[in-house]
Amino acid sequence: MAQQNNGCGIGCGGLLALVALGFVLAYWHFFLIAAVLVAAIAAVVYAALLHNQQQLKLLMQQVEQRFRHDPCMVQQRFGAIDSLNVAGDLYTPRINVVCRTLDSDSNYRHSSVISTSINPPVERSRLRAASGVTTWLQSAGISLLDDLSVEAKAVRAAMACLKERHWTADALTKLAGLTSALVETLEKAEGNELLESAIPQLQQALTAFEAEEYKLQQAHASAAEMLRKLNDFLSVPASIRPILNFDLDQLFDPQRFSDLEQSFSEVVLLNDAFRQLSEDRLA
Repeated sequence: MAQQNNGCGIGCGGLLALVALGFVLAYWHFFLIAAVLVAAIAAVVYAALLHNQQQLKLLMQQVEQRFRHDPCMVQQRFGAIDSLNVAGDLYTPRINVVCRTLDSDSNYRHSSVISTSINPPVERSRLRAASGVTTWLQSAGISLLDDLSVEAKAVRAAMACLKERHWTADALTKLAGLTSALVETLEKAEGNELLESAIPQLQQALTAFEAEEYKLQQAHASAAEMLRKLNDFLSVPASIRPILNFDLDQLFDPQRFSDLEQSFSEVVLLNDAFRQLSEDRLA
């Protein structure tokens, strides 16, 4: 009896399979049309999502150009917007907002990076207006500082000083290597008729290097001292800061850093010239 039921089941299953196959064969064109429609809809949806992502990326590039390096407050720390870029996938786009913050524990001599991932606003048009961007960032805990406020000026100066401090440290390291090579060349020049005639020029270069080293050391110390002062200023209660009367522009001169970069580049070129002179004489 069980064998009969089993045989009936197999037979019924086979019959149903044949009926289904017949149905598919009979209406195959409808299935084909449905598949084509599904594929077309999927392609349209994908194209729309891709277009939206490209538009969002273009919009965020404009926002980044406008707000990059703007002073802000994030996680109760002063800093500046470092970058804004599109992340996530086509279906769930996200915006990564990276802020570089000043470390008050070290008198602002170091900085940290805070990255925040947030949803783009539903109304993308909000990103075209400064007020819309400000409100959108504020909803993520990133508050842009009033550009005319003393806090914003202090943060900009601190970021510039921090950059100068790091740059002068790197320049001093490089200059130490150049000076060491120059001193070594001078030592070899004594008693070497191929190099003796260049000793006055080499000594002149060494004097220039030592003068440049002094300027770099002074700038490095000055930037560190200014960072300490800015840290003290920004540590004052917010209710008191507006009544502190001073001109930050007189305390920090951005042109000084540009002059320092130019001076150092000239010293590097001078070293290259003397190195070439030494190589030509030994050739």
